[in-house]
Amino acid sequence: MPKPKADRAARFRIFAALWALLIFALSSIPGAAFPPSQVLSQDKLIHAAVYAVLGALLFLALHRRWSHKTSVLVLIAGATATLYGFTDEFHQMFVPGRFADLRDVLADGVGGFLGALVASTAVAARAGSGPAGPSTK
Repeated sequence: MPKPKADRAARFRIFAALWALLIFALSSIPGAAFPPSQVLSQDKLIHAAVYAVLGALLFLALHRRWSHKTSVLVLIAGATATLYGFTDEFHQMFVPGRFADLRDVLADGVGGFLGALVASTAVAARAGSGPAGPSTK
């Protein structure tokens, strides 16, 4: 019988993969299909928020699977989210009415790293330790 921690790691990997598929599906929508909207004018914030979720899910999947230092896992999760953002922008070059924008990749990377960092802080808080180490409660 698999360990519960391994089961949770698999769940977070599945969530991360499903979130990445959702990003891919949304970026496959032709540009003309989006109605004019105030929300869509905040493009970089939307990119950062969407990739923050991906970064957090990637961190949680890695954290439950590997025993590396937290900073290494944050780096891996953030870099993976950024790389996925880069490939997604490349993909958009082939979608009618869409185009690749390196500033979107930058927003994706910032979001991915922030999401991983927030997830690592939440994990540390739940475990009773902060960034400086175990709490002295």
